Amino acid sequence: MQYVVNVQGKNPDEDPRSLRARVANRDKAVLRDTYILIECEKGPSQSLKMGYTVIYPTGTTTGHSHDEEEVYFVISGEGIMQVGNDKYEIRPGDALYVPPGEFHTTYQKGNIPLTVVWVTGKVVKEARD
Repeated sequence: MQYVVNVQGKNPDEDPRSLRARVANRDKAVLRDTYILIECEKGPSQSLKMGYTVIYPTGTTTGHSHDEEEVYFVISGEGIMQVGNDKYEIRPGDALYVPPGEFHTTYQKGNIPLTVVWVTGKVVKEARD
């Protein structure tokens, strides 16, 4: 007999102690923790910043843009990444590039928190050969 179940396809419990129940009536969709791992102002890097972000069920990141280019790598969970007007489904193993100045945000989907590692880099304009 084969019996396979995936957590992403299950409905969460409706216990009032659950995270979903406790945040259901929040006034903003942002529900994430970010840990800055490397900062060029506080470490040896001259141009890179690296972080680890966990976006909890029903949550998003704070949408923003900046002058650095950025890459994301999805560790776990599933979601939607919006870059400009484009939206991409993302899952573990995906890498995504965000150009400088482009608005971007991430939406968690499913039952497992969406975990990403990201790196931003200052853009240095040099003549290419």
